[in-house]
Amino acid sequence: MQTQAAVLWDYGRDWEIEELTLDDPKEGEALVRLAASGLCHSDEHVRIGDLPMEALPAIGGHEGAGVVEAVGPGVRSVAEGDHVVLAFIPACGKCHWCAIG
Repeated sequence: MQTQAAVLWDYGRDWEIEELTLDDPKEGEALVRLAASGLCHSDEHVRIGDLPMEALPAIGGHEGAGVVEAVGPGVRSVAEGDHVVLAFIPACGKCHWCAIG
């Protein structure tokens, strides 16, 4: 799938919008066609180096919403066609905080 993404090549530089080709999902992965995503203040902290990434380049925008296009082997929590919201905040799906959203 072709997509556009905000890419950070080095700390202190501006985000660059680039065309990317995404691989098919591997085991445990889902491919989501995003309808919307944005860069927030957390991404700005990454850009200026306050929240360093494991490696650069990095793709910004960790909050988004879209539709699952495909799932890799072993994925059971979502299926093709599901509408999903993405966030990098860990969620177990079982505790009190997950239960109340």
